[in-house]
Amino acid sequence: MIFHIDRNILLAALQRISYGVATAKKANNTVRGNSVYQCFVFDADYDQLTIKATDLEVFMSEAVSIGNPNAEKKAFAVEARPFLRAIKTLESQNLQVEVLEYQIIVTHSIGSFAFPLDGNVTIFDTLKEPMIGHATAYTLKFEAPGLRSILNRCDFAVADDQFRPVMNGVCFRFTKEFTDFVALDGHRLARIRKRPILECESPVDMVMPRQVVSILQAITPKTGFIEMAFNEYIPQDPNSKEEVPAAVCAIYMDGVRIVFRPINGKYPNYQSVIPTRFSFDFSVNRQALIKSFERLIHFANNSSMLVTVTLTPGFMGMAVEDVDFETKADEKIPCQYDGGKFRIGFKIPSLLSILKNLTAPDVTFSIVDALRAVIIAPKPQPDSEELTMLIMPMLLKD
Repeated sequence: MIFHIDRNILLAALQRISYGVATAKKANNTVRGNSVYQCFVFDADYDQLTIKATDLEVFMSEAVSIGNPNAEKKAFAVEARPFLRAIKTLESQNLQVEVLEYQIIVTHSIGSFAFPLDGNVTIFDTLKEPMIGHATAYTLKFEAPGLRSILNRCDFAVADDQFRPVMNGVCFRFTKEFTDFVALDGHRLARIRKRPILECESPVDMVMPRQVVSILQAITPKTGFIEMAFNEYIPQDPNSKEEVPAAVCAIYMDGVRIVFRPINGKYPNYQSVIPTRFSFDFSVNRQALIKSFERLIHFANNSSMLVTVTLTPGFMGMAVEDVDFETKADEKIPCQYDGGKFRIGFKIPSLLSILKNLTAPDVTFSIVDALRAVIIAPKPQPDSEELTMLIMPMLLKD
């Protein structure tokens, strides 16, 4: 079988689909060392070539046009990473691809290279890609740059918790009144609230695993739309023999199809940890605060990374100290605050991760007391959304 394909089109598709290829570690631990999960699987169907990959957690595919003088159908698999590296080295040109019984030959303008075919391609064909039950499916559409912006701002607060896996992703919560995008790790929380985009009688959650979040951050186009369809997670009744369909989500964008299983389980009641009444608040320039913390972090204790914040009328003082290495530093910047003297402690890296995921010139800290969660919000808030960040303070020694 012989077909022709533009190198740039092939390379762009391979780079996107490569995010679905199993890593060597995952191939050994999760998919029983089967080599096909470290391959690109190609399915040539007359004038269309579908490129597929999976690590059994995420299924990815993309179809591209080819010139196929043989006009036949054929499926074959090639080890992904060396094949991708080889295509990257080529200049922009039209390539000839010849698929033989045991190898693939790619001919370019000044030569050719050959790769062996993986003999386990039939195993890939027998995999049952998760299917969405049409009776219980929800469908919706996002603006591509808008969704990427949401995921970028939530990603830092996604947990890595083996005991509570439902927290290891971004929660999409749909209600009649609003749509929330939430991530929390027990110390920080990010919540982006937008207008309702899904008609549902009761709240519906879909928790997107961090792996899929990372894929979307990497390959989401700068323009256009992303379509999504998913089943709601329904816990299995232990007293019922009726089979409950598993939660499945499919994403379509710019010719790419991603299918995965959302994280099952009940997402924590994040609303309960967000304070609604505060003792006071203060505002400060975001960039000035970031620069101060980036200097102070070099003098903080390596284990605690504690910064002591002292508020006085018109100023925010910050002090760090490492007793073991006899280093300390302090700074004071102006802020909008007219209350009495107040002290509170924060972990510098956690605070920096929040500040760097905001874009407003100023930020407002809303405080109940020195022990309860602190709300950090941009000033002003972005148009058409409400952005709330939360951080737990650290205990100060008197």
